[in-house]
Amino acid sequence: MAEDWRDTADRHALTRRSLLIAGAGGVGALALAACGASSGTPTQTGGSSPAPTGKPKPGGVLRVGLGGGSPSENFDAAFVNGPAATTRDQVFYENLIWMNGTLGLENALIEEITPNKSLDSWTIKLKPEVEFHNGKTLVADDVVFTMERILDPKVGATASGQYINSLAGMKKIDAQTVQFDLHYPNVSFPQLLSDVTYMVPVGYDPKNPVSTGPWKFKSFTPGQQTVLERFENYWGTKALAEELIMVELPDDTARVNAMLSGQVDAIDQVPFVQVSQLEGTGNISIVASETGAFNPITMRVDLAPYNDVRVRQAIKLLMSREQAITSALNGQGTPASDYFGRFAEGFKGGPQREQNIEEAQSLLKQAGRENETFELVTSPISAGIVQACEVLAANAKTAGVKLNTKLVEPSTYYGRYTKWPFSIDYWPGLPYLVTASIANGPKSSVVNTTHFNDPQFNSLFFQACKQPDKGKQEEIIQEMHKIEFERGGFLVWSFQNTVDAYSNKLAGYNPVDHTGWGLSRCRLDKLGFV
Repeated sequence: MAEDWRDTADRHALTRRSLLIAGAGGVGALALAACGASSGTPTQTGGSSPAPTGKPKPGGVLRVGLGGGSPSENFDAAFVNGPAATTRDQVFYENLIWMNGTLGLENALIEEITPNKSLDSWTIKLKPEVEFHNGKTLVADDVVFTMERILDPKVGATASGQYINSLAGMKKIDAQTVQFDLHYPNVSFPQLLSDVTYMVPVGYDPKNPVSTGPWKFKSFTPGQQTVLERFENYWGTKALAEELIMVELPDDTARVNAMLSGQVDAIDQVPFVQVSQLEGTGNISIVASETGAFNPITMRVDLAPYNDVRVRQAIKLLMSREQAITSALNGQGTPASDYFGRFAEGFKGGPQREQNIEEAQSLLKQAGRENETFELVTSPISAGIVQACEVLAANAKTAGVKLNTKLVEPSTYYGRYTKWPFSIDYWPGLPYLVTASIANGPKSSVVNTTHFNDPQFNSLFFQACKQPDKGKQEEIIQEMHKIEFERGGFLVWSFQNTVDAYSNKLAGYNPVDHTGWGLSRCRLDKLGFV
């Protein structure tokens, strides 16, 4: 049995700098590193009853309530849109490389990944005897099949944007080895493999999904619940609970009530104003962590009036970010200035945007939109986003700007995902170039809610991918931040904390999670009853 990478990550330590130096010098096969550094301060509290410290035991049925969810969702490994789908897929499927809660990379289904001297070709060697739920052994053919499926435009995979520009081709070397050839040197290629690139077997059927993960598929009812059972032949450490039930509860009140009544053992996306209520029970623990996750207000730059940069800038200037964090997040967040990437390499901060009503009014007048009525579509897809939109509407009213919010159900929102002119979105905290490749970079059409396609931004993106010098890459990313700040379609008003609630009957969770996925970075196989 292959060793469990989650228990042995410290044995595979290798910094990103070391990887680049070794790659440039042609030094043999390399293991990935837990190289992310945490500057955030996670907090863990448990009301009058402290969080359990005992060792979790095998057995039992683990019930988890998830925010978000929609009847239009499916279990296809290629589609990862929205918080519930993100969590569900993180729990069930596995990547070749794992990104931990501090954005560090660790080997998962591979033993090693090796770049060539020019960093435009990477070779992976799979771990032996990794079994899919259907009994098939993971081999190179499955990796090639997975990647070809992601790249197939007919599939429309979420991850297609991060590979379509960089991946020139794949070559099976032998049953356990695959070579990835790139269009250009890309120092971030291992990061790409760690995000929404879930390995599936040749002949994969999304209606009867299988993976290499610790949980085996039992049933899935879109918009309602997912039932998984422990996979006894899992290559790593087996899941603690015998069965996992994930219930989709997009309504905040319903999710909290399910936690308070004991109908579920844990929930994600705890409504920030109800943290104290949950803590006060004495039998529920709250785990909060600073993250790079963001819930942007989005404007389509290809549709009027948002195709006028002055309108986009004006709307960004209307919002009081501090007020939104106070009222929508109950203080559980950090102000942001319309670009993302916090906790990722290359994020050094940049221009800061403060509320400026007079300038916003002036810009709208210059654009001939001072009498415009704006309709902002919002939905409870993530904690605090609806309330943040209401803050923006109130700020606009103070400025004499007509901005109305339209609340829709998550199913309605996702039914027109990327089509709304003025709306919202949800993004976990990932490495900057990974997010850019999917969200607003070149050819990122599948989940590009703003339809941003800026030639200068695209050029800088490619430059950053090719740059092996960390300092020079950071300078390029700073220029990308400046473009997002000046003319991007995202109003990134905060980086919100991840706040989960757990029954004190549970143990085994890790309170550090800069990604914002929560629930112990979606490793629910590590949670068990004491």
